[in-house]
Amino acid sequence: MDATRFEELCQGLRRLKLRRIREVLEDYNRLAVTQQLSYLDFLAGLVQEEVAARDETQHTKRLKAARLPCHKTIEDFDFQFQTSVSRQTVLELARLRFIENHENCVLVGPPGVGKTHLAIALGLKAVEAGYRVYFTTVQDLVDDLYATLADNSFRSRLRTLLANDVIICDELGYLPMDATASNHLFQVVAQAYERRSLIVTSNRPFQEWGSVFASTSIATATLDRLLHHVHILNLQGDSYRLKERMPIERV
Repeated sequence: MDATRFEELCQGLRRLKLRRIREVLEDYNRLAVTQQLSYLDFLAGLVQEEVAARDETQHTKRLKAARLPCHKTIEDFDFQFQTSVSRQTVLELARLRFIENHENCVLVGPPGVGKTHLAIALGLKAVEAGYRVYFTTVQDLVDDLYATLADNSFRSRLRTLLANDVIICDELGYLPMDATASNHLFQVVAQAYERRSLIVTSNRPFQEWGSVFASTSIATATLDRLLHHVHILNLQGDSYRLKERMPIERV
């Protein structure tokens, strides 16, 4: 292929926004000559390169949009230390059928037992599978929704939030909520009900949620929707963080 023809082809690929094909075209052209590829094999190789590059770009965008605070995987989780949850149960959740079915996952237990680790790991699996994920602490979420009162943009923010397939709400119960925050969180749960999947972590058992929300009635209404289609992981035991800080015993 002469230089003029090659440049014209590259310009066409640029207009069509086929960046990866443009990057590998010269290499594939040489490969086609040396290996005598058919036209279909040559074209298929170029298309596969473009598809793979676009998949990677979309994955990177989804991962950035998810705002996961760190990289945690199921493979990194220490099931030998945390024996109150089975590997099989978590691996079943990692198949992500609960997301397909618009079901929720609630992880309950004291601080440091791995709730957030598993929530992030499930979120990462969802991102890798092509789902839109959003991670937030409950406190950050209610603060964010509080800010919408200034310009009356609550409904718009709620629609943006619910554009995600999975919303991870971490640390419910660490701080009590007033009536406005309680109402906002209830509306998130109510609007997500049977339409989106929520992953919620809490240090409080369900019977204590009445003291977290501004009223027992809002707590009950929230639990009613959250727990209708739900997978519950009740984690117990010692804290991972305390384990890591324990002094090494001297023999």
